[in-house]
Amino acid sequence: MENETGLKIFFWIVTAIMLFSVITVLLVMVLYNKRTYRMKQIESKILMSATFEAERMERKRIAADLHDDVSGDLNAIQYYITKLSEQKEGTVKKEELEKISSVLSKTLNHIQNISYNLMPPMLQDYGLILTLQSYFGRINHIYTIEITQEYHVKELDLSTTQSHELFRAIQELTTNMIKHGGANKISFSISMQDDSVFFDVYDNGVSFDFYQSSKSSKGMGIKNIISRLSNIDAKLVQFPVDQGNKFKITLKIQK
Repeated sequence: MENETGLKIFFWIVTAIMLFSVITVLLVMVLYNKRTYRMKQIESKILMSATFEAERMERKRIAADLHDDVSGDLNAIQYYITKLSEQKEGTVKKEELEKISSVLSKTLNHIQNISYNLMPPMLQDYGLILTLQSYFGRINHIYTIEITQEYHVKELDLSTTQSHELFRAIQELTTNMIKHGGANKISFSISMQDDSVFFDVYDNGVSFDFYQSSKSSKGMGIKNIISRLSNIDAKLVQFPVDQGNKFKITLKIQK
């Protein structure tokens, strides 16, 4: 009888311990999920804020380009035309017409650069690879920099959104390498394996911690890269190297 009572007590103790363990595990899971959800909400707000700030900075940059470059060029053209209109008929000098032609060419070039930075015209018509080749060609022409390109895939089946966000992220990344990192060599490659496409970027400039820099209020360009890649579910990984910086962007293509 005493043995039976002891067994019952032991059974209820074990049951209570198991029940307590299950409840504890469930509480831990609930708290963990709540914390994870809260962290994702905070991260989402940070990325959204970075997107809005990047858009504001982009608008400010475009406004400055229009005001300083295009507006200045048009004012110069207006000045030359006013001077020509004040001259007597038949006394227009060839040099003055050449000045107007030169300023017009500069104006068109400025407008093309602004348009290119907003949305490269090639992107929708010719795809990401040709657009990147054109972009690196322009960069090589503007800056004294050595750019090595390797394309192990001929074309990519990407949506317009994916192509645009990837292009702008790579553009922002390489711009940072040149302007802030002082790089004079950049290596870029695209490769593909199974359902993933990889964009590898390496430079010989000043090394920096990408994700640590994104926590700084000054790292809006980096936050913008994170926001753009997050928008298309792409991942960026930074690898440790002896000199410069090495990044890999990975995008899974839905088949």
